[in-house]
Amino acid sequence: MTITTRPMTSSLRDALAVAELFLDVFRRDLLSFYPQFQVEPLPHDPGIFDVRSGPDFQLIDDPENGGESLVIVLFGVRYRLTPRYNIRLTLHDQQMIRALGAVLSLRYYHLFQIAHTSRLELFRGGSEDHYVAAFIDPSAYAVSTARPSRIASTILTLRTAALSTYENRRVSTGALLLGPGDDPDHLLSPTSADALFYGVELTSLKSIHRLCDGKRTLFLVDRDGKLADIIDVERWAAAIPGAGNTETPCARAYTAHARATRACGHVCLVLSPNQEIKLFAGGLQAFVFAHGRWRILDPAAKFAVWEAATAHPKLARVLFQTALDLAESRQGGLFVVATDPGAAVGSLIAPHDLLDPDSDVPSGPPPELTPGDPLAKRALHYLARERNVTELAPSVLEALAGLDGAVVTDRNGGLIAFGAILRHDATHLPSPITAEGARTTAALVASRFGPVLKVSEDGLISCFLNGARVWDL
Repeated sequence: MTITTRPMTSSLRDALAVAELFLDVFRRDLLSFYPQFQVEPLPHDPGIFDVRSGPDFQLIDDPENGGESLVIVLFGVRYRLTPRYNIRLTLHDQQMIRALGAVLSLRYYHLFQIAHTSRLELFRGGSEDHYVAAFIDPSAYAVSTARPSRIASTILTLRTAALSTYENRRVSTGALLLGPGDDPDHLLSPTSADALFYGVELTSLKSIHRLCDGKRTLFLVDRDGKLADIIDVERWAAAIPGAGNTETPCARAYTAHARATRACGHVCLVLSPNQEIKLFAGGLQAFVFAHGRWRILDPAAKFAVWEAATAHPKLARVLFQTALDLAESRQGGLFVVATDPGAAVGSLIAPHDLLDPDSDVPSGPPPELTPGDPLAKRALHYLARERNVTELAPSVLEALAGLDGAVVTDRNGGLIAFGAILRHDATHLPSPITAEGARTTAALVASRFGPVLKVSEDGLISCFLNGARVWDL
């Protein structure tokens, strides 16, 4: 993203250097959220490059690529943003890119163009924190807004709390930020006149960490950013009409947190026992900060892909929900929905792993149960024989999925195998497998026989279709 210009005065040369710095920061941060995207400059007249009017960020559809890419305009220079691997840009992607542009533009204005007192909080915390905040609440990053973002401030507070311990245990906490709209479902008392602001300074009070655990209780932050109350999140969510219905599954431990944000623009942020920062908005978990980076989740779009692939809404929901719960508890798992079970037997599933008593392999345990015998687990097959995963208790399905190997079902949810060690024949995959673990390799191979969900022990969920990974959550 280097810009070639004619010789000029030193002041204008300095201005161009600052503009190039902003361009480089935008590109770096964009690729941190979307490493699968490619940014390329488009031909332009060098005279168009204008630093005096500011970034003038614009995001427009690319008419030359039929909607498969976007055009970004910064300082009058155009860049094409194209996803690799035929990934389509979603409305969430566009909203995230606009958030990046809004934050960087506002920082530029407050550094060089706005005469009144600068908003120093724009430069506190990580840039990614502000991008996430601007995605959820764009109005907090408008040029005309003087009030700091409560979301960015809360993220910084949770980051600081994550560095602390209480009685030799890591801190877990959370806050529900009241939205701009009136809330007819909850009787809210006026905030006390001596209420404290919910911010980093509050984390210096050790006792504050005992008051709220983030899972059962949350701090309630009013519209002025003050700590107004402590609430029970289950009770808060139960008061919302239709709170028992969720369109997109969420990890059971945080279902109430998602429901609490379904109305009135409320936003919930939690520092989990796993030391992740989870952000809930619009009834969904929208973001997670884990392994040193923010990830945009968009679970609704990803669940829609999985549901369409399974062609069985109830089965899709049960397996997706179980995968979320396994990921939250940091357990690995593998789910395969075999489109044609007959074709999978022998090629993917070993006959001795089948639960069907009518198969050619004798049912029941082998003559002698010796430790380490791979056939010995047949002794437990009767516990799950002729069962349907849509009728199993969630905890039972989690237990089956937690065993080494895969849970394999037919298209109606009938349980074909559990703890199955899948056979790896990657010769028919569209591309060679490089530097992948055993579970990922098994998922890629199994996806030739039907949709696959893979759960990693680091909390990542991946969907595989037709020999390719289609999304990560």
